[in-house]
Amino acid sequence: MAITDPDTALAFRLAGIEAVSIIRKEEASAALEKAARHPDMGIVLVTERIARDAQKTIRKLSHERHLPLFIEIPDTKGPIGKRPSAAESMAAILRR
Repeated sequence: MAITDPDTALAFRLAGIEAVSIIRKEEASAALEKAARHPDMGIVLVTERIARDAQKTIRKLSHERHLPLFIEIPDTKGPIGKRPSAAESMAAILRR
Protein backbone atom coordinates (compact mmCIF):
# COMPACT_ATOMS: atom_id res chain seq x y z
CA MET A 1 0.00 0.00 0.00
CA ALA A 2 1.09 3.56 -0.66
CA ILE A 3 -0.08 6.72 1.13
CA THR A 4 0.68 9.60 -1.20
CA ASP A 5 -0.46 12.79 -2.87
CA PRO A 6 -3.02 12.32 -5.69
CA ASP A 7 -0.50 12.45 -8.56
CA THR A 8 1.81 9.85 -6.99
CA ALA A 9 -1.20 7.71 -6.03
CA LEU A 10 -2.25 7.62 -9.68
CA ALA A 11 1.17 6.28 -10.66
CA PHE A 12 0.92 3.51 -8.05
CA ARG A 13 -2.61 2.61 -9.11
CA LEU A 14 -1.50 2.36 -12.73
CA ALA A 15 1.11 -0.14 -11.53
CA GLY A 16 -1.60 -2.16 -9.73
CA ILE A 17 -0.63 -1.07 -6.22
CA GLU A 18 -3.28 0.06 -3.74
CA ALA A 19 -2.84 3.76 -2.97
CA VAL A 20 -4.55 6.24 -0.67
CA SER A 21 -4.60 9.86 -1.85
CA ILE A 22 -4.00 12.48 0.82
CA ILE A 23 -5.15 15.99 -0.01
CA ARG A 24 -5.20 17.65 3.42
CA LYS A 25 -2.53 17.14 6.08
CA GLU A 26 -5.21 16.11 8.57
CA GLU A 27 -6.03 13.01 6.49
CA ALA A 28 -2.55 11.50 6.81
CA SER A 29 -2.75 10.27 10.41
CA ALA A 30 -6.09 8.55 9.86
CA ALA A 31 -4.79 6.81 6.72
CA LEU A 32 -1.63 5.65 8.53
CA GLU A 33 -3.59 4.32 11.49
CA LYS A 34 -6.01 2.49 9.19
CA ALA A 35 -3.11 0.87 7.33
CA ALA A 36 -1.49 -0.14 10.64
CA ARG A 37 -4.70 -1.90 11.76
CA HIS A 38 -4.86 -4.01 8.58
CA PRO A 39 -3.78 -7.53 9.62
CA ASP A 40 -2.05 -8.38 6.32
CA MET A 41 -0.16 -5.11 5.86
CA GLY A 42 3.61 -5.56 5.90
CA ILE A 43 4.94 -2.42 4.20
CA VAL A 44 3.37 0.99 3.77
CA LEU A 45 5.07 3.38 1.37
CA VAL A 46 4.62 7.01 2.46
CA THR A 47 5.80 10.00 0.46
CA GLU A 48 8.35 12.17 2.23
CA ARG A 49 6.13 15.23 2.35
CA ILE A 50 3.26 13.32 3.94
CA ALA A 51 5.64 11.54 6.33
CA ARG A 52 7.10 14.89 7.37
CA ASP A 53 3.60 16.14 8.25
CA ALA A 54 2.69 12.93 10.10
CA GLN A 55 6.00 12.16 11.85
CA LYS A 56 4.40 11.91 15.27
CA THR A 57 1.86 9.32 14.10
CA ILE A 58 4.48 7.27 12.24
CA ARG A 59 6.76 7.25 15.29
CA LYS A 60 3.89 6.23 17.58
CA LEU A 61 2.72 3.41 15.30
CA SER A 62 6.27 2.16 14.72
CA HIS A 63 6.90 1.91 18.46
CA GLU A 64 3.57 0.20 19.18
CA ARG A 65 4.00 -2.64 16.66
CA HIS A 66 6.57 -4.30 14.44
CA LEU A 67 4.41 -4.23 11.31
CA PRO A 68 3.74 -2.57 9.05
CA LEU A 69 7.04 -0.95 8.19
CA PHE A 70 6.60 2.65 7.08
CA ILE A 71 9.02 3.41 4.26
CA GLU A 72 9.46 6.99 3.05
CA ILE A 73 9.72 7.52 -0.69
CA PRO A 74 9.94 10.61 -2.91
CA ASP A 75 6.78 11.80 -4.63
CA THR A 76 6.42 12.83 -8.28
CA LYS A 77 8.12 16.16 -7.46
CA GLY A 78 11.30 14.36 -6.40
CA PRO A 79 13.10 13.86 -3.10
CA ILE A 80 13.28 16.52 -0.41
CA GLY A 81 16.57 17.06 1.35
CA LYS A 82 19.16 14.38 1.90
CA ARG A 83 17.65 10.94 2.31
CA PRO A 84 19.32 8.02 4.06
CA SER A 85 20.59 5.27 1.80
CA ALA A 86 18.66 2.02 1.52
CA ALA A 87 21.24 0.37 3.77
CA GLU A 88 20.86 3.10 6.41
CA SER A 89 17.07 2.75 6.29
CA MET A 90 17.23 -1.03 6.68
CA ALA A 91 19.71 -0.71 9.57
CA ALA A 92 17.34 1.69 11.35
CA ILE A 93 14.44 -0.73 10.86
CA LEU A 94 16.48 -3.66 12.20
CA ARG A 95 17.47 -1.66 15.31
CA ARG A 96 13.81 -1.31 16.30
